[in-house]
Amino acid sequence: MLKKTFLVSDMHCANCSMRLESIEDDLPGIKEINASYHKQQMVVEFDETAVTDEQILAAVKKKGYQAVLA
Repeated sequence: MLKKTFLVSDMHCANCSMRLESIEDDLPGIKEINASYHKQQMVVEFDETAVTDEQILAAVKKKGYQAVLA
């Protein structure tokens, strides 16, 4: 399991955080997502053999946000 931080500068409220945390249900291999709109970041714990950084970034984009690996 890896734990990585992604910066999401266009996350502004609790609903944004919940929306990004719902990616956990969309991608297999993600154990947990903790998104903080105060810090404008999300910490993702995932199985690197099941999901890639690029897949996570694409899922964030699909939710309507832009993310970069911290």
